[in-house]
Amino acid sequence: MANDSYSQQALATDPRFQIRVRSCLANVAWQVLAEDPATPNHAARATYAHTVISSLTGIAQQVSGWLVERPNLIQFETSYSFLAGGVVTAAGDPDIESQLLTDWNEMAGIQS
Repeated sequence: MANDSYSQQALATDPRFQIRVRSCLANVAWQVLAEDPATPNHAARATYAHTVISSLTGIAQQVSGWLVERPNLIQFETSYSFLAGGVVTAAGDPDIESQLLTDWNEMAGIQS
């Protein structure tokens, strides 16, 4: 069955998924901090990375609602797992991290 807004928003509010997003945000933030300072918009990207690291839980909750609708997540099946007792996605952490890296400038408020 194809994902829809109901399945994706159920995923976004699932506490286990938000823990995964929190972990992925931390990984991406540290990657941004370690990037070459000559990277375009590095200062703004790094400033946002520091904000993310200091507020992981809140930012994970904030971004989950739109993150689940982005290509790297919506293309993978979202379903309910009775074993896990919640909504799950077939998207892996690398898929989540890739989407966060793709959207980092937007998240940081950098105008294209």
